[in-house]
Amino acid sequence: MRELSECSILVVDDTEANIDVLVEILGDMYDVCVAMNGYSALEEVQTNLPDLILLDIMMPGIDGYEVCRRLKSDVKTRHIPVIFITALGEVKDETLGLELGAVDYITKPISPPIVKARVKNHLALKLALEDLEQQNQILQENVRLREEMERIGRHDLKTPITSIISFPKILLQDTRLEPDHIEMLKAIEKSGYTILNMINLSLDLFKMEKKTYQLQPVGLDLLGVIHKIILDLHSMLEVKGIQLNLLLNDRLVDDQETFGVWGEELLCYSLFANLIKNAVEASPNKETITIFLYREEIDTAGISIHNQGTVPANIRDNFFEKYSTSGKKGGTGLGTYSAKLMAETLGGTISMTTSETSGTAITVKLKPAEIHIHSSENRSQLPDSAAYVDQFPFLKVLVVDDDEYNRIILSRYMKHPNLTIEFAENGQMAIDKFSTGMFDIIFLDMEMPIVSGMDAARHIRQQEKLNPIPEKKLILVALSGHDDSDTCQNCLNIGFNAYLTKPVHSAQIWQILLKYFTDETIDKTNDAIHRFSEKNCGQVEGGRRILNTSPYQVEVDADLEDLIPAFLNDKRVEIGKLPELLAKKDFNSVQKLGHKLKGGFNMYGFDHLGELSAAIEDAAKAKEINVIKNNMDMLDSCLKDIQIKYVQEED
Repeated sequence: MRELSECSILVVDDTEANIDVLVEILGDMYDVCVAMNGYSALEEVQTNLPDLILLDIMMPGIDGYEVCRRLKSDVKTRHIPVIFITALGEVKDETLGLELGAVDYITKPISPPIVKARVKNHLALKLALEDLEQQNQILQENVRLREEMERIGRHDLKTPITSIISFPKILLQDTRLEPDHIEMLKAIEKSGYTILNMINLSLDLFKMEKKTYQLQPVGLDLLGVIHKIILDLHSMLEVKGIQLNLLLNDRLVDDQETFGVWGEELLCYSLFANLIKNAVEASPNKETITIFLYREEIDTAGISIHNQGTVPANIRDNFFEKYSTSGKKGGTGLGTYSAKLMAETLGGTISMTTSETSGTAITVKLKPAEIHIHSSENRSQLPDSAAYVDQFPFLKVLVVDDDEYNRIILSRYMKHPNLTIEFAENGQMAIDKFSTGMFDIIFLDMEMPIVSGMDAARHIRQQEKLNPIPEKKLILVALSGHDDSDTCQNCLNIGFNAYLTKPVHSAQIWQILLKYFTDETIDKTNDAIHRFSEKNCGQVEGGRRILNTSPYQVEVDADLEDLIPAFLNDKRVEIGKLPELLAKKDFNSVQKLGHKLKGGFNMYGFDHLGELSAAIEDAAKAKEINVIKNNMDMLDSCLKDIQIKYVQEED
């Protein structure tokens, strides 16, 4: 911030004696220059911008009011504070001056102390505003840099990571590989996912801190997540000679048991990997770390991690605060702070107890959930190659991505004799190819040089409107490093049919191909789809496993027999509302009703109907009308052909 002594003042008055007085009062403190009339003043400020102007009103040529008007109408000079100094003392004169933009009004004869005080105050205010503006510019630059870093993280870094993750998958399909080669490829794939998770988490923590993170919770098995963490920390546990016990309701966990919570797998992995690793580091060698999982109340799932170490006294009161650390070499003080952010983002709480006698326990409480099979868990059950669709229709495919390896990976995923694949390196090439060739489906990367995927899609959809082809529907699929709902919705709004977040899996590609190109060629592809469905005990709609059971048979507790008929009739009425809501495209109401149906069916043990309802809920979020309709039809079919066996639960 500049000093007051560095400021300059322009004195404008047609009377030399008045100028001399003001120069004498202010000349020792500021850099003072003068102008004898309004025209000279306006010329002066065009070459030398003063910090403040002392302006007489009554002058020949143009008066002070007009000078002020012109100063305030010029972008270059409107920020300069103007103080009128005049013999006019009427209220209307002062009011007019202030309305024109002057900051103050001093009447003659002037008082030197008043002039000094008012000039000092207004200059100090101007310097403070300048400093504030500079800080605002710095903040805007920081925002720009953060957005640029996010862009780099979401796109530039994810592009090579996609190759690191995807190429091992392709190579692992080779049956001639030696066991040690398979192990190394899996290690590469695992490392790629680790890097990807680190990038996602580093960007997401900022959103959590600002309360802008959009949580998309699902029911997941936390025990499975913790087993992965323990496996990843195996070497560290072995080096310190630490035994780790995993208890569920005070007994050792069975390999087949589950512990359901509401959350996101990456967030839960990051949260508990952080806490368990900290416990290992804090624990004395050759001691035991115990992880307790328990249902404290009907709406609380507790996870407590206990080690024999003790938290230093100087950080106990601010253990979860930012930058809180003590004696840990290389510690940033962000570990427990980020754990608190993640726990609260998941809708839970986190706490710590410690003492020299009993050690330290970190306890996280989350919302319990019944576990459903979601797309991320179900990828191995989706078709990884065209082997399941040997009668697939002939299609012409365009893959558009500025990264060569991404184009190679996508083409490998769609390796099939009935698919003809062409490539483009940017959006402009995609537009050119579209204008000269007929494609059935185009996969478009969002961030490319020359023309982005978003702009290319707009152009392609516009060209379709100008030159429509009867009974020809082009499918556009967005490929993006961004996983936020706003970006996804923007893509759907401009005409994309589907949205895939990188890294893309082959199962997702084939799910889209089957979804959009089986209705027109149903006779050719039904057999292939049914073969795949039978192989995996079900087909996939909206990323969930749908069991092929006709008729639908279910066992229900005999104690509920008197409730079930009325319950099912009630659900049929609710399902009957879905077509009308869908016709109105009221996806929000469809989503809420799907969620309500899911909860009701799961409560009474109708798991399959619960999965169908969950698929409707998920599809409503993505506004996938066909998926909603398909699952509605299956719900209706199951309820029409349902067979219930009432069984008495053993005591």
